[in-house]
Amino acid sequence: MTKRTQLRLAAALVAAAVGSTTGGLAAALASSPPPQSAVVTLHNIQFHPGLVHVAVGGTVTWHWEDADIDTEHNVTSIGDTHFKSSRTQQSGTYTLKFNKAGIYRFECTIHPLSMQGKVVVG
Repeated sequence: MTKRTQLRLAAALVAAAVGSTTGGLAAALASSPPPQSAVVTLHNIQFHPGLVHVAVGGTVTWHWEDADIDTEHNVTSIGDTHFKSSRTQQSGTYTLKFNKAGIYRFECTIHPLSMQGKVVVG
């Protein structure tokens, strides 16, 4: 067997092994249930992360971290699927339980261009 043939065979074996591993990982991730809770941080006039996924009955906690720049924010439900909005504040947390599947959009009404997000439930 030539050196070139050996390299091609080795590359094919590695590609097959990686493909089966990533395919198995993707299948495992797709079949795993969403988490029961998520945290969204309000920092540098943005939501981090801007998209979270929780199970039905799960909770999302928003955590304010912009008090150092003396900036207030809120979490306000927008769109067709609503939830109870937070008060405007500089620090603290706001936790909400989501009992119904759906996509819940939110924004900070003080900074709507840079602060928007989604909660996917279910």
